Amino acid sequence: MKNTTTTVQGIEVYENKIWQLVDEYINTVLCIHQEDYDSIEKYKKDIADNRIDMFFYISDRIEKPGNDDIDLLDKIFNIYIRVCGRYGISPTLQMFGIMVGINGMTFTDWMNGDYRRGTAHGMTVKKWKETCGAFALDKLHNQTGTNANLIFACKVAYGMAETAPVPAGQQNGIPQQSAQQIADRYKDALEFPEMERPKL
Repeated sequence: MKNTTTTVQGIEVYENKIWQLVDEYINTVLCIHQEDYDSIEKYKKDIADNRIDMFFYISDRIEKPGNDDIDLLDKIFNIYIRVCGRYGISPTLQMFGIMVGINGMTFTDWMNGDYRRGTAHGMTVKKWKETCGAFALDKLHNQTGTNANLIFACKVAYGMAETAPVPAGQQNGIPQQSAQQIADRYKDALEFPEMERPKL
């Protein structure tokens, strides 16, 4: 699994420092090599199981972009999700924030327009959140069995919900009935015994 590209001269190079740090972490910290595994899935799982440490490793070694440069942050986010995709890691805004040195509440403030209103920050972070949610939903759809933790994360972190179909003839959860249906339902309660006539 190569994280490099080959130039026309046949030289392997990294497109950016993050991919170089991913390989450096895998080879020197984890000390694992793909050829030592009988399947690519086991190799990826060992990397994914160490994802938090890997992203801290990267964070400690990259220059942090300023909060003002949303275009650069977006480029780094796109690299981050590609790293996650390559190794079967579910990306989150929280882990991305740790990697780039930005507090998660800052992202929330940008999304809500509490800070940097009228800039591209809010829309960009909303896009990032949707992307992370799409990864989680895709993982949920493409696995065997049920993963309650992932379902919970989809509901809480990404606002997804299960909705039951509303039965026909109901509006706002209230069954719609005709006047005759209502009268038939309550006719016994409305029937009064015939009153005796007083004797005069």
